[in-house]
Amino acid sequence: MVYHARTKVGVDVLRFNGDLDALSMIKMKGRMNRLLNRNHKRLLLDLKDTKHVELAGVGILVDRLRKVREQKGDIKLCNLRPEVERTFQMIGVNGLMESYSTEAEAILSFAS
Repeated sequence: MVYHARTKVGVDVLRFNGDLDALSMIKMKGRMNRLLNRNHKRLLLDLKDTKHVELAGVGILVDRLRKVREQKGDIKLCNLRPEVERTFQMIGVNGLMESYSTEAEAILSFAS
């Protein structure tokens, strides 16, 4: 399950619950597309409750990152569990997206 909360500083926070797999990312892709269509280009993916990452899900995430950056926006990550962070490092995603320890840190990073 994914749910969305709008912050007061113009960053859309997408809280992701469950595994980062293809099925979940297909749902997230739809949510991100709707945000992009409304010109929301600063997206923060909160992975606090994500325990497992599948390559297919990461592929969809990287595709969305490319799409968002084409529109001069960005996707950042926060609250990664150590096992999720290790998986991202092994796959090489950590070099593509910035990740932060807290939501507040990540939101502030959009201002710079």
